[in-house]
Amino acid sequence: MNTTAVSSHDQRRFLERFSCFEDGVITGIRLHIPRGPSAGWTASFDIQAMDGAAGNDWRLVQITVGGVYEYEFPCSRQYSYFVLSDGLKLDCTDERCVLDLDPGPDEWLATQVGQQGEYSKQYVIGTSCEYEVLSGPFI
Repeated sequence: MNTTAVSSHDQRRFLERFSCFEDGVITGIRLHIPRGPSAGWTASFDIQAMDGAAGNDWRLVQITVGGVYEYEFPCSRQYSYFVLSDGLKLDCTDERCVLDLDPGPDEWLATQVGQQGEYSKQYVIGTSCEYEVLSGPFI
């Protein structure tokens, strides 16, 4: 695997490379919760997005948040949470990493994730984040 860690210093560059994942499509969600402390818990997402570094070709980006301690992934016939119409938001610090897959079109703050409101209903919070870019498969 050729994974790259995301830090507060390079998260902006990562998001810009994939146009903040606007109109990206989630094709997989994996939650791994082994026995023991949450430091070993992970949530991984397969997201198809346009890669600005590759001439805007579609790529499969696998984003994994480690040390997961809070998450919400709704499934509803009423609403589709698979198309990232508003893209995604990411806020990584030394203490935690917030990945919001439902940020809404308004100004976004990491502190609003997990709070009552219309948006930020699909998210994961952990201690680290990394990604890998693949050329497929596409669904």
